[in-house]
Amino acid sequence: QAISARKRLLAPRRGAARQLRPRPAALVYVAMEDPPGTPQHVAVVAAPSTPAKEAQSHMGGYVSEYAPVSRGGHNQAATLQDTSRIPVTVMQLEEYLAVQRGMRRNCQTLPLTLALFIVYAMSAFYHLQAETSFKSSNYIRTGIEGSSYTSTAGIERRLDDVAEWSDIMPWIDHALVPYLQAPSDQQSLLGFVRVRQVRGVGTAVCEKLSDELQEFYGRGCFPAGGVVDEYGPKREKYELPDAAFQAVAGLPNTFDFWLEVQRDRRVVSERIRKLEREGWVDLSTQEIDIDGLFLNMEAHVYTKFNLKFKLHREGLVEPLLVVKPLRGEVYDHWSQMFLDVLFASLLAVLLYSVLTAMLLEGREDFWGVVMDPYQWIDVAMIVVASSIVGVFYYYVFWLSKFSAEVFALGDMPALSIAEAPAERKVEAAVASNAYEDRLMGLIDWFDWYIMLLDWLRITSAIFGMITIGRFFRGFYGQPRMAVLVQTTLYSASFIMHFIIMLLFIFAIFALGGYILFGEQLEGWSTPDRCIGRMLLVLFERFDYQEFNEVAPMSAALWFASFYLLVTLLLARTLTAAIVYNYHEVRSRLGEPGMGLQKQLLDMLREALYGSTFKASQKSILADDLLDVLAKDTDQRHLRRLGNLQVDRRLRSRADLHKAERSKAVDENELVKLGCEREMARRLLEQCAAWTYAISETSSPSRRLMILIARQVNFLRAEAEFLDGTLRKAFDRSTKLVDRINLKHAKSVALARRIRKAQQLPPGWTVHTDQDGRRYLRQTETGLTSWTLPK
Repeated sequence: QAISARKRLLAPRRGAARQLRPRPAALVYVAMEDPPGTPQHVAVVAAPSTPAKEAQSHMGGYVSEYAPVSRGGHNQAATLQDTSRIPVTVMQLEEYLAVQRGMRRNCQTLPLTLALFIVYAMSAFYHLQAETSFKSSNYIRTGIEGSSYTSTAGIERRLDDVAEWSDIMPWIDHALVPYLQAPSDQQSLLGFVRVRQVRGVGTAVCEKLSDELQEFYGRGCFPAGGVVDEYGPKREKYELPDAAFQAVAGLPNTFDFWLEVQRDRRVVSERIRKLEREGWVDLSTQEIDIDGLFLNMEAHVYTKFNLKFKLHREGLVEPLLVVKPLRGEVYDHWSQMFLDVLFASLLAVLLYSVLTAMLLEGREDFWGVVMDPYQWIDVAMIVVASSIVGVFYYYVFWLSKFSAEVFALGDMPALSIAEAPAERKVEAAVASNAYEDRLMGLIDWFDWYIMLLDWLRITSAIFGMITIGRFFRGFYGQPRMAVLVQTTLYSASFIMHFIIMLLFIFAIFALGGYILFGEQLEGWSTPDRCIGRMLLVLFERFDYQEFNEVAPMSAALWFASFYLLVTLLLARTLTAAIVYNYHEVRSRLGEPGMGLQKQLLDMLREALYGSTFKASQKSILADDLLDVLAKDTDQRHLRRLGNLQVDRRLRSRADLHKAERSKAVDENELVKLGCEREMARRLLEQCAAWTYAISETSSPSRRLMILIARQVNFLRAEAEFLDGTLRKAFDRSTKLVDRINLKHAKSVALARRIRKAQQLPPGWTVHTDQDGRRYLRQTETGLTSWTLPK
């Protein structure tokens, strides 16, 4: 009875479970091959009895194509070219809208960035006029470098031939002065030329020599340092002191004299020879600087030349000529002001866009906006550009002052100190000193303008680098360029470590070159020159023969080691790492990126469709639809999707769970969200085509993985349902068995009582009469009874 009751109890539950459990569709998954050049896909075909909606829901939106199979087994599945039949999930639609919004916003930054760059480039070109300044300065450079004279020995001596300290003054007298006095229709020398000397204090004993070597040497040394206020020949009290032998005020050890090259050649030459006779230059001289200003009236370009003779203690005289131009007029035409106004207007537009983005996006995700690097790029661009504008107009203001000072310089004094008679020497000295002070001020002003101009050049270079960063942001609007930008940024960490490693290798090989070739080759004689030569060796722009002439075996070993380690190993490792990072970025995105031609064609199609009647129907905007769909999604994740900074691979359980749980979306759901039906259909078709074009999301392995995950989840749900059903049935069965055991115990107790009640007392026996009736009889007394005696 208990077993029958258990069967009756479980029979209805088993039927209910059979009714609740969905019957899986008869699906067959077939790996199909597309034409060459297209990725494989998985098609789902079903038995004729399987409804189409059941087959599509079984894949949860990742069904490539559904088609029934005839009973003969022929595959009638359609190809994937008809993307309108590909289901779209919420996650795919959300990613598609986020990518489209990010591309649109990034592309919208390009016009402003391009306009800023073009206007700034045109403004720099018209204000700088580098070709004019270069030609003006190069004319003076080549003239000074080509100045020469013929010595008494009949040898032509140029600037590079000055090798001794005693050759400096003769070269100035016979080569430089004739060039400066030569008439020129374009270049005019402003006033005099300053010759400045820095001296040291000679010592009777050389500190670096031992006593034996000092006794052998027999002379003193002339190191730098010390304090020299005045030197030269002794003069009588009534004679005027020569300013060339008196230190410049505030500059100890510094002595100036002025070449009055605009005077007669004989006067200038006599002045130089007199200083040479009186020992103005000797072994204590450390360096000599010659400064002069030229003005090109037609181009209005100021040019300063600085010729420095560095007297090394080893005996070498090293001449160094530096020529720097300075435009006197920044605005050649009034229309150039329009470029500056346009640049300032574009800068104001950029400031407005940055503030608007911060205020609007900061409400939803303040820290996301703060941590956005492109926001900081825009802020840095505004700050640097504003500083450039401010310093530029400050420079323009003082440049006009400089031009006024040049025109107010006037003519040189009528008499030089050497030509003036005795009674007018003081007057000539006072006039010359005043004129020289004005020239000194112009030279110092010129150096200050050059420093200001150098600062403008540096900030302009920084502005250009920042513009590259903003262009990178705009390039994110083009998928294929976005892949290249991400590859560059993805490789930045490796490149930084590569540069650190390369710097150490460079330093080691530079030290080796300094040790091996420094004493024989000028290019390897100093650390900075060694670094420059190492760069030439890296790019193979050097002469190996000069190494071979110094140390053949050492040069071969040194160069072979550098070539193997740097050129063959490190350089190719860098190339391989960048290529690997490019493939890694492509693997993460699952696509090489849409080409520029296709993107322009799609934009043209969208523009043509926007002019049609269907596009004019009232519908929810794509950005608003994205906000509705992704209201619970992190805004930073949406920005990363918009910049294609996403890994579409299923690399974790969370990724697989998200893809597996994403449900399909159809036109009706989009219509409920406010989208017009035609727009909803077109949006789903575009999203399906975009998803299909991504090899990572449309690959058979990904689909099969999601399908297996769904099947496992289905089996888990079935197992959990059966487990719950069996547990409930087992609990009911256990309760029934407990009730049966209780009733059985009660029955046993009752049976025992009945049995005990039917037992005969001692001395009584059971008998049967002639009619077959049972009666009891006591043996001792013979009493009988029909019932059991009590």
